[in-house]
Amino acid sequence: MIRNPHSIADLDAMALIFYREIEQDLQLNARIAANTVPQLTPLMIHFAGNIQRIITAQPDELEREHLTIDAIFQQAITNHLATNPILRNSNGNVIRHRQQKINYLRKIWKLEINRIFDYDTTDNSFVKISNGKLAYRHATRLQINTCPYCNANFTYTIRTKRMSSRPQFDHFLKKSSYPYFALSFYNLVPSCSLCNSGALKGQKTFSRAKYLHPFVDDIEGLFQFRTKVDAVDFLVNSEDFELKCRPCRGTTNDQRKRASESIDLFCIDDRYKFHKDIAGDVIKKAYVYNKTAIENIFKAFNFGGHSIFTSTSEIKELVMGNYLHADHFHKRILSKMTADIAEEFGLMI
Repeated sequence: MIRNPHSIADLDAMALIFYREIEQDLQLNARIAANTVPQLTPLMIHFAGNIQRIITAQPDELEREHLTIDAIFQQAITNHLATNPILRNSNGNVIRHRQQKINYLRKIWKLEINRIFDYDTTDNSFVKISNGKLAYRHATRLQINTCPYCNANFTYTIRTKRMSSRPQFDHFLKKSSYPYFALSFYNLVPSCSLCNSGALKGQKTFSRAKYLHPFVDDIEGLFQFRTKVDAVDFLVNSEDFELKCRPCRGTTNDQRKRASESIDLFCIDDRYKFHKDIAGDVIKKAYVYNKTAIENIFKAFNFGGHSIFTSTSEIKELVMGNYLHADHFHKRILSKMTADIAEEFGLMI
């Protein structure tokens, strides 16, 4: 839930480029035109007229689009069953009960949708075509080097002759329930394998009403890491502390609830217990390198009237070994925790 480094305007521009690339390589319009399921004709007409919007729409608009698509599909089922009371399955057997007919139509609907919006099913899918070039290009363009959900794992993209690595793409709206958003720009969140695993997110239904969306939301001003231990008690008396992500003052109930749900889902507090040693180092550094010490360093390393540092903020980040501004948290793991604990003990930029 760290801050996304890109503005909405920049993301929208990237989304348009993304659409043009996947249309060129995956030929979505041609796939839609090749529909072989007559019952889905109304849905295919909708896809054909709205495919660019489906790929580029922002999260809230995607959720509204789902309601439209579902209504078209439900009406298509109703119309088809009204005019074609006899429905046979792939084996030629008559399907007699209405609910069984609906289930069968849903099954063939999903297969057809997966054929069009193919994320990883075939060799011509988004992640596999041309040896994965689309997925790697997309990850490279986003330049998000740490998981936006946890900020605890790197998600950098590298591709050489010797090795390849890129983030996984989490479908904020899961593709099993929203297969037509499997290739939507705002629905592909670069993430680490743990945050994208069934162990955490699983089959939970996501929405912006319940969870923070990494592209358009962040946790700054809502929750912050805190130790709630006195520096002297920790440094001199070796008092233990509990590292937790706690709500900031002044947040609304709705904001706090969405952030809290996201923190709980990704087990942030449980996972960050393993980083208490780093938090302890931050406390020591913040105590030793206080305001006076930082200013003395800035003045001391001066050659020919010029400091080797551009600002005291640069010294603070050097001392902490991490970024301390939310706009840069995506560059290095554990940066939010480092910045929050440093701020708790008086060292901030």
